[in-house]
Amino acid sequence: MDKHTVISNRQMLAIVALATVGTSSLYAPATLVHYGGRDAWYLVLMGGVVGIINVCVFVWLNRLYPGRNYISVILLVFGRWIGGPLALVSTLFYIDVGTWVLREFSQFFVIALEPTIPIVWYLIVGALMCGYAVRLGIEVIARVSEIIFFITITAFLAIYSVLINQYHPEYLLPVLEHGLLHPLKGLMLSASWFGDLMFISMILNHVRQTKRTPYYIAGAMGVIFFILLLAVVTCIVVLGAEATSTFTYPSISLIQNISLFRNIERFDAALVAVWVMSAFVKITVYFWAGLQALSTVFRLRHPGRFVWPLAGAFVISSHYKAWGLIEISHFYDQYAWYFVLFQLGLPMLVLLAALARRKLPAAS
Repeated sequence: MDKHTVISNRQMLAIVALATVGTSSLYAPATLVHYGGRDAWYLVLMGGVVGIINVCVFVWLNRLYPGRNYISVILLVFGRWIGGPLALVSTLFYIDVGTWVLREFSQFFVIALEPTIPIVWYLIVGALMCGYAVRLGIEVIARVSEIIFFITITAFLAIYSVLINQYHPEYLLPVLEHGLLHPLKGLMLSASWFGDLMFISMILNHVRQTKRTPYYIAGAMGVIFFILLLAVVTCIVVLGAEATSTFTYPSISLIQNISLFRNIERFDAALVAVWVMSAFVKITVYFWAGLQALSTVFRLRHPGRFVWPLAGAFVISSHYKAWGLIEISHFYDQYAWYFVLFQLGLPMLVLLAALARRKLPAAS
């Protein structure tokens, strides 16, 4: 499935940007402000630097082994005995991230829309939608992402632009009052959000690569950085750092302040719709990456047959991951190192091993 499918650079940009920035922009301001206060923008900046390093690792691996995904590179570099277990745990990580996002997606519906409906029904509906998209293939996912990308970016820019008259730039002062190192307590968390783009390691070999491909990847990073920075800074200059840290979803609280012509209100519904679409893309792309990884590890001839069993596993795993939003937030906060380990630590190890493997024959 999807073995010979090719998507364009623009479609890749849309998928990477949506899956990374869409979900985190909703609650990132509160978490980052908790660590950095009014200097939370600095955490976004430093997290972006780590994100650039992260994506460079995967692009480098793709240049060393063109036409191969990340899992097949692990198997090739380390062999079946060592590479097999590493490839398997990496596969489980793709699936694990997808289930966390699915639980977050469903939990949001319980809180924001209808709390009387059992969360398992939201999980089932989400898994069915994403499974159907994965069944259709990466090309369909890419085409849908192009449309959602335009809607999402337009909505973000429009919402934050309307709030300009409520900005208080003085809320950002004094800048870095406690020095450059103090806010970096939350760097691991910020890096894990930018590291969400690691699924690009499974997509690159499906991209119709040209001389402009690196520029599109850089463009995706630029979009992610700009939207996250805009979300964090806007929350601080409108609500203030202390108020931002008290909200679960500060971006929604922020938008409730918007009123056009004294009659048009409730723009928070637009942000919720954008977030739901972005979350759908993120779950789907990690679902697809997990299925592709399973196909590579176990050499599945017909991976499409495993879509619905995997969807069932997504529902079961998501249902028992956490009791509620507080537990989810706590896990993201306290175990950010777990995500960074697989997003950056292991890929760096694979890259170093690949470079050493290439130099040894040359030296001999």
